Amino acid sequence: MKILKSKYHKSQWDKRNVVSLPIKDLWASVPKAEKYKGRDFYGPVMEDIKQNGLTFPLLIVDATRAQIIEQKEKHKDRLCDLPFDEDSDLTLQQYVIWGGSNRVRIAEELGYTHIDCVIFPNGDFATPHIKQGLHRKPYRKKFY
Repeated sequence: MKILKSKYHKSQWDKRNVVSLPIKDLWASVPKAEKYKGRDFYGPVMEDIKQNGLTFPLLIVDATRAQIIEQKEKHKDRLCDLPFDEDSDLTLQQYVIWGGSNRVRIAEELGYTHIDCVIFPNGDFATPHIKQGLHRKPYRKKFY
């Protein structure tokens, strides 16, 4: 087990416990962003993680498949293809990355099997969407 630990490993971020989850159990909900706002993004983020490690844990929503389908219908092509068949049991739970899809891809490319996360229960997609601003603030002039 190789864990990409955040600066909050085994503590709390924004009053939420940080846990390490297997990357294979997470669905990266948005497509890979080679560029963001016209600037190279993925490569510089990878270099930053190589040099400085992971600052913030990923923001994960623990949702039912039915709740994920609702989000896919709302956000359409801005979200990746669903990680399950829509005819499957829609009551099953899925960990959805709602902040950190690019970071988890980078972690996987770098050979990590687990990554630090905070979990938002009960299909709460609104709170982590707001909390992404806390993750992005220190990097605004650095990456975009």
